[in-house]
Amino acid sequence: MKKTRLLITAALMSAAISSSAYAGVWQQDTTGWWWQNDDGTYPANCWQWIDGNGDGISEYYYFNENGYCLMNTTTPDGNTVDASGAWTVNGIVQTQIAAPVLPTTPPTTQTTQANTIAGISTTPYDGYTIIVNTNTGKYHNPSCRAVSDMNAANMGYCSDASYLDAQGYSACKLCH
Repeated sequence: MKKTRLLITAALMSAAISSSAYAGVWQQDTTGWWWQNDDGTYPANCWQWIDGNGDGISEYYYFNENGYCLMNTTTPDGNTVDASGAWTVNGIVQTQIAAPVLPTTPPTTQTTQANTIAGISTTPYDGYTIIVNTNTGKYHNPSCRAVSDMNAANMGYCSDASYLDAQGYSACKLCH
């Protein structure tokens, strides 16, 4: 019963995030794709984090001087973007949590969707320095011996210990 309520709560929170995190829209013409912000402006000559599908995860896109998203190429600053225009490092799309939502209860065993809602990535990347055990509610330094005993299905990644504290997670006593 508790798991069912947790999943329903996670689904409702996901819907709330999706509607509020969608702060613009992708547009396309014969020249290419661009991002139109809610206020009618668009990024140009810059990188911008965008959560275009409202899933709570933003990807990083580069827009040229005319506001078009570069795709499947190298950007002027030497980074690579894939066919969708998302920034990649060694072929892996780089992401960040778009809009963290504070849950009302401490974490328990959670699904990937719940981890996304709680602001914890299920995919590591260079910016993440903290490993989270979503089953126990503890977080660890990457070198902590407890990390080697973790089940990969229960591992999450985050870069902000104060954010994890606010989520109800607690620091490992071995490594913090």
